[in-house]
Amino acid sequence: MLEVCIDSLESALNAIHGGADELEVCSSLTEGGLTPSVGLLKSIKKAINTISSGNLTIKKPKVNVMIRCRTGSDFIYSEPEMETMMTDIYTFKEIGVDRFVFGSLTDTQEIDKEKCMRVVKASFPVPVTFHRAFDMCKEPKKAIEQLITIKFDRVLTSGQRPSVNCVDAIELIKFLLESYGDKIDVMPGAGVNENNAKSLIELGCKIVHSSCKILRPLPKVDHQLAMGTSDSEFVYVTDESIVRRTKEAVILV
Repeated sequence: MLEVCIDSLESALNAIHGGADELEVCSSLTEGGLTPSVGLLKSIKKAINTISSGNLTIKKPKVNVMIRCRTGSDFIYSEPEMETMMTDIYTFKEIGVDRFVFGSLTDTQEIDKEKCMRVVKASFPVPVTFHRAFDMCKEPKKAIEQLITIKFDRVLTSGQRPSVNCVDAIELIKFLLESYGDKIDVMPGAGVNENNAKSLIELGCKIVHSSCKILRPLPKVDHQLAMGTSDSEFVYVTDESIVRRTKEAVILV
């Protein structure tokens, strides 16, 4: 299967038409993906129902929602931040989603068991993926065992490297699959594309994660101010043809 991460209705439509099995709905993919707006989620669900009822050849993808209230690679959340994210979970559950995506760490880069258990309990019966906060953990073996105990059923990982294309990343993913693949789904992400998706499925992964994106330049504006932590000159947009080719690579296995 193929999960495509998107942060706009346009990208969602392209992913749907390209044949994505699942959508990871976020905002701000240039920041690594944050909690999306209610408006975006509702628009995507409406589009899925409209498209699937009008074209029976298009598969209705599952809708997974990122729960991450701010940017930053620490994943250490304060109580007010947790309260915000818990409220997001309850709100999205009322709308209806297929999965949540979350991750929280301690200041020693271990799984924050207490916060993660709160999220898994609040999400039930909706399953939860532990996202790439896993790649920040100092002890991946200990971390994945804790995730299994907490009852996450999927972990997103780049093999603790910038890209799954790194040799060390493949070795770690292979180890996780062989040791824990019967207890938790190991989903590779970061650098996954039409060229390597097939090999990752052949390795034993049931699902891969990709943005299938192109970069769209933003209009040039003559100003002296930056509205945010970075003054980005582009946005990510999911490309339908890339989704289709990546999906074709996956189903060829």
